[in-house]
Amino acid sequence: MLNNNQLKVIELMYETKMTREEIANKVGVGTRTISRWKNENEEFQEAMNNYAHKSIVNAVPKALGTMIGLLNARSELVRFNAAKDLLDRAGFAPTDKVDLSGNDINIKIGGTDDG
Repeated sequence: MLNNNQLKVIELMYETKMTREEIANKVGVGTRTISRWKNENEEFQEAMNNYAHKSIVNAVPKALGTMIGLLNARSELVRFNAAKDLLDRAGFAPTDKVDLSGNDINIKIGGTDDG
């Protein structure tokens, strides 16, 4: 189980723009300690990943709102890219299927058409 200092370090890493040195000073640990937690402590690493994942999940509604808002942008290219991205993510991405069975392909070999 992580201690309060470790939990505070993770929170400050993701919620502020503080440097490692500033975080270490605020929490009262050394920068080497933070480095060791990040590189050697699996529980700390897992907690960091979970915090990052939660942060991303919490940002999804805002990101989606931004994409939907871009559908009304002045730039046609921006509107197109926003629409394409939303459709792709909703599962409406185009497929790259090519019919190579030859059933619908007429190939003419030679220079004349004798019928």
